[in-house]
Amino acid sequence: MNSRNGFALVSALIMVVVLGLMAAFYFALTRVEMSTSKSQVDSTTGFFSAEAGLNLRGEDIRRTFIGFNVPQGTSPNGVEPCVDGSPGTGDFACEQIQLNSRDITTYVVDDPANVFGGELIRVPQGETFGGLNAFEARYHVFSEAHNTRDIRPEALLEMVFRSRLVPVFQFAAFYDKDLEILPGPDMLLNGRVHANGDLYLNAGSSLEITGQVTVSQRADSTGGDLYRRRKNTGDCGGTVRVDDADASTNPEPTVDCSGLIPQAILDGWNGQIQTGMERLEVPSFEIFEPGGGAYWNEADIRIALDLRGAQPAVIVAQENLVGGDIVADALRTSMLDTCINDDLGDPFSDPANRVYDASVPGALDAGQVAAVEWSDSFFNNREGSTITMLEVDVRALLTCLHEGATGAPLLDEIGKDIDDISDGGLVVYLTVVGDDSDSLNDYGIRIRNGADLAAHDDPLNPPPDLQGLTVVSDQAAYVMGDYNVDDGDWTPASFLVDSLNILSEGWEDDAESAPGSYGARDAATTEINAAFLAGTDTTGGIEGTAGQGIGAYNGGLENYPRFHENWSGVTFSYSGSLVSFGNAQHVDGAWIYGGPYYEAPNRDWAYETRFNTAASLPPMSPRFVYLRQELFVRDFDR
Repeated sequence: MNSRNGFALVSALIMVVVLGLMAAFYFALTRVEMSTSKSQVDSTTGFFSAEAGLNLRGEDIRRTFIGFNVPQGTSPNGVEPCVDGSPGTGDFACEQIQLNSRDITTYVVDDPANVFGGELIRVPQGETFGGLNAFEARYHVFSEAHNTRDIRPEALLEMVFRSRLVPVFQFAAFYDKDLEILPGPDMLLNGRVHANGDLYLNAGSSLEITGQVTVSQRADSTGGDLYRRRKNTGDCGGTVRVDDADASTNPEPTVDCSGLIPQAILDGWNGQIQTGMERLEVPSFEIFEPGGGAYWNEADIRIALDLRGAQPAVIVAQENLVGGDIVADALRTSMLDTCINDDLGDPFSDPANRVYDASVPGALDAGQVAAVEWSDSFFNNREGSTITMLEVDVRALLTCLHEGATGAPLLDEIGKDIDDISDGGLVVYLTVVGDDSDSLNDYGIRIRNGADLAAHDDPLNPPPDLQGLTVVSDQAAYVMGDYNVDDGDWTPASFLVDSLNILSEGWEDDAESAPGSYGARDAATTEINAAFLAGTDTTGGIEGTAGQGIGAYNGGLENYPRFHENWSGVTFSYSGSLVSFGNAQHVDGAWIYGGPYYEAPNRDWAYETRFNTAASLPPMSPRFVYLRQELFVRDFDR
């Protein structure tokens, strides 16, 4: 009995020891697993934190390119950059942020092959935007995540990407908002179409697009859809065709009426229609504003109608503001003085009395054409108000810039003439300065006598050929008559303005613009060859689906230029690119068709295919920017 009890006791003790060992082993194993799991969680958290740092730093570089800036500074150096050696400077310097309880250190290395402003390339075929010109630069972004408890980093990541700047005037139409195309008569768009928002396609008869169609999301990640319908009513009609890049398809396939078209259906167009893309970043309106925007800063001359004094005056403005205000450059205003008519004149006086006199260099004498003057005689029925205008005779202004008041080029002061190529050509900034310049107003600039973009010929002082001309204004623009007529002497040209109005070659008297019927305002055949960037209305006043089914139609792409005459049966010929970065800032008259506003022209419109060559783009063509990732690496060596 005693022996049995002893055996049982020994067995029990052995079991206790075994169970203890098993418990200890299980506890140790659990600790290892917990430690491993925690390590995996830490590693994963560190990885995604470092990846977030990469993306944030890449976004910083991308945003630097918006407008006409480029990243500047020096990259860090040393065995362990940001720990020893130089921390770098400017856009490439070491930076630290806190994320997920991690210290994230990032820095950027400028690729040694980069050239200032980017290397001009053609986007490879097969990629989105394949075949377009772009300025490309390559960068390496490094990101390191540290858990404050450890010396060793949890994650070391490297991303190599290419930043691409693409001039928007390579598109037949490019909108940073909803884009609606609803032509009444047949319409052919022979170029690319893009919208940062939603795209609505419809037709009274037929619409055909022969270029790639792309739709991107807005900044808030909404939109990016293509609708086959009207935005304001939901109605669908006509025939819409889009090129599918298949030479055997004739005619091109139709986009059928079915409202929102899913990408799965659009895949049948072989990449020619792409929706739901990431937003393409474009410059904000600030880049076009006077005083600090890139176009004001880079302009070769800045001319303003100053309404702040007892009498309106035309001035050449200084580049820098004084006390926040635009002020006159006394010397250059004086140099332009003989080309200015500050009296309230009649820009439509007898042409026989407005003949250029080459014997009087730049002088306003004996009926000489004033290069710049002002008026307050045009009534805009759409806005319901009389417009105070800065009047610019393009050919007289180019002559005055070349000859100056005494035979010396006005641009000589800055070492230029009208054949300047520093920004691809001449950039002229025009504005009106008054109490309402920053708000809704009744101001405008009117451009006339621009059929031939050249200075008047002078055998004693032959003018050089213009290489390109961009006219910029923060106010409404009115282009009167033919502009840059393509008679074998075409010039890359553009207008970057708040809103774009057309007055035909037949416009003779502002008195005809008085409120009432447009019967006296018969248009004449007119030709304009220039890229346009201007504000446009929004159907329903709301971008996106919230604006569907409400409010009046905004006029669509077919009414991008604002008409003011009876164009019935008359042709308006246009070759260029139609770009809108948002609504007009200084006018708000809604689009209304018919009397007393206008009758539509016959539209002979085309995308300017010469813009497909970078050297033929207008000066300072605005660009959108996007990144293309080339490499993503995780480094396990440290």
